[in-house]
Amino acid sequence: MSTQLKTPGVYIEEISKLPPSVAQVETAIPAFVGYTEKTVGKPTRISSLLEYEAIFGGAQKHQIKLKDTANGLELEKPTATFLMYHSLQIFFANGGGPCYIVSTGTYGATLAIGDFEDALKSLEKEDEPTLLVFPDVYKTLGETNAYAIYQLALAQANEMGDRFVIMDTLKGDSEKVNNKTTIELFRASGVPADKYGAVYFPHLTTVLNYHFIESSDVAAEKISHVGTEDTTPFNDEKAALLVIKGSSDSLSKKKTAVLKIIAAVNKTIDVKITAALITAVEGANSGNIGDVIGTDTIGVVGHIHNNNVDAIGEASGKKLSDLKGTALYSEIKQLISAMPVVLPPAAAMAGVYARVDSNRGVHKAPANVGLNYVIAPTEKISDAEQEGMNVDATGGKSINAIRTFAGKGTLVWGARTLDGNSNEWRYVPVRRFFNMVEESVQKASSRFVFEPNTANTWVRIQGMIENFLTQQWKAGALAGAKPEEAFYVSVGLGATMSALDVQEGRMIIEIGMAAVRPAEFIVLRFSHKLQEA
Repeated sequence: MSTQLKTPGVYIEEISKLPPSVAQVETAIPAFVGYTEKTVGKPTRISSLLEYEAIFGGAQKHQIKLKDTANGLELEKPTATFLMYHSLQIFFANGGGPCYIVSTGTYGATLAIGDFEDALKSLEKEDEPTLLVFPDVYKTLGETNAYAIYQLALAQANEMGDRFVIMDTLKGDSEKVNNKTTIELFRASGVPADKYGAVYFPHLTTVLNYHFIESSDVAAEKISHVGTEDTTPFNDEKAALLVIKGSSDSLSKKKTAVLKIIAAVNKTIDVKITAALITAVEGANSGNIGDVIGTDTIGVVGHIHNNNVDAIGEASGKKLSDLKGTALYSEIKQLISAMPVVLPPAAAMAGVYARVDSNRGVHKAPANVGLNYVIAPTEKISDAEQEGMNVDATGGKSINAIRTFAGKGTLVWGARTLDGNSNEWRYVPVRRFFNMVEESVQKASSRFVFEPNTANTWVRIQGMIENFLTQQWKAGALAGAKPEEAFYVSVGLGATMSALDVQEGRMIIEIGMAAVRPAEFIVLRFSHKLQEA
C-alpha cells in the first residue's frame, strides 16, 4: 500500500496476526571423519554411496593371500586399516541419509593425529552436522591418539551445543589387554563422562566383503595337495591321451575325447596352458590328432603333480583376473564371499539414529531396533555382563550393548550417554531432543534481534516458542496431559528480566520442558489373588 493517502480510492493493508514459526532443524546429519581413497580438502556433503564413490573413491583393496590348512584352502584375512567405505555402506543400509565426509587424507598418506585435529576444526565452520563419527580412528591412530580425538570431539560438541558424538571401544570383543577388559580400557582412557556422547559395544560381523585387487599378483604358499592325497592324480588322463593318439577313431571323435580330458585337467589354474590346449584341439580340423596330442600336451598334464606343483603353487605370482574360468577362481570367489568385514558399530548406529528420527522422532530412544547388514555382534553379552556395562557407579560412563536375542536377531540394547549417572542427561534421546529444540528456537529467535525490547515483542516470541513446543507435545516428545503440564515459556519484566536487563539490552526467555524418557526397566509385579467364589 502507498505510504501516503493522497489519491481518493480504496487501499489494502495486510496485517500479520500470527506469530512467526520455528522450523525444526535436522537431527541426524553425521559427519564421518577418516581416510578415503581420494581426498577433498573440505567437509563435503553427500546423499548416497554412489555420490561418495564419485568423489572419494572406493574401499581399501587388498592382495589375495592363500594358504593351506587341515581344512583345505583358506584365504588369509586382510588387515583392513581404512574402514570409511564399508562404514558408509552400513550407514546407508540402516537408514542413513545425507551426511558429511571429512577426509583426513588418502590411503597412502602418513597417518597422523594432526589430520583429525584439522578435520575437527573444519567442522566448526559447518552448521548442519549433528553427529560425529570416526570409523577407523583406532586402526589409523592407535588407542591413545583415538581417545584424544574423542576428547576433542566432545569438547566441540559441548561448545557448539548442536552435535553428538557416537563412539566405539578399542576392541570389538572382550579380549583382555594389560589385565583390563575393553570396557575398562575405555573407562580409564580419560574420555570424560559427557552428556554429548555415547559408546557402543561390541563390533559387528557384517554381510559386507573385503575388496581385493584382481589385477595384482596372488600370493600363495606352495601346497602339496588340493583335495586328494594322490601324488599323480592325472595318470589315467595321461594314459587316455596315449590311447586316443594311437586309436583309429575319426578326427572328430578324437577331438571330443581330448576336450573331455582337458576339462578334467582344467581344475589346475594354469589357464594359459589349458586354453592353449583347447585352442589347439579345436583348431585341428584336418590332419592327424597326434600332432596335437604331442609330448608337450601329455607333459603338461603330468607336470601338475609329478613336479609337486598344484593349483595353489601355479596361482602364486599370477593375477586373479587371469584365473577366470577355473575351479580355483570360483573357489577364491567363494572364500571372499565367506569372509565378512567386521566393523565398529558407530556408523551403523548413525544410520539407526537417522532411521528412528525419521520414523518416530528424535525423542524416541534409538534402541530395541534391529540392525541391517549385520550377521551378529562379535561378542555375546549376557544380562549379568550388561549390568556392569550399563551402570558405572564410579564414573558414570555407561556403555551401550548390542546383543543378539533368539527369534529377534541383533538389537541395539542400550540408550545411555556417557553421563550415565546424571538424572538429567542420562539418556541419548533426551540430550538429542534438547539439542534440536535449542538450535531450532535459537535460529528462529534471531529475527527478533534489535526488535524493541517491549511487551509486544515478548508476546510474539513467547507465542512462537509455545506453538513449536505444542507441536512437539502432540508428537509425543513432551510428557503431560495438556500443554501447560508439558512445558512452559516465560519472558517479561519482573518475570525473567529486571529493569537493568532491559536497559542493557538483554531479553531473557526461560523455557522448561518435560521431555519423555525411555522405559528402560519394565517391572511386572505378580501376586496371588484369593479365590472369592
